[in-house]
Amino acid sequence: MTDDDVDPEERYGRVLSVVEAQTSPMQRPGVRPRAVYTVLVAHSSYTYKGVKASLQAILDNGDVIAYNDDDGELRFCRLEADPVERLVAEYPEVADNDTIQSVLEAADD
Repeated sequence: MTDDDVDPEERYGRVLSVVEAQTSPMQRPGVRPRAVYTVLVAHSSYTYKGVKASLQAILDNGDVIAYNDDDGELRFCRLEADPVERLVAEYPEVADNDTIQSVLEAADD
């Protein structure tokens, strides 16, 4: 399958759902891009280029935040209350980030 055969909105949703599924409470609060590629490129019908574009789109649209973990690995975390709270618990230094603050404040309302 080529990128021309894929609905970009569908792929966007699939990428977002993989990020969410790969950041359950039993795992770290963020997922490495490599895991997303494995699920959607190696085990599905999407291209690397298309998934990379969708990862960038979910970041640009504010559905996720990107950060580097203790090992310097890039990770994506959903910008929802539970994953963000777990992110702050594991990496307290991110608590001052404006985006993180707005998610936490919205969760308190």
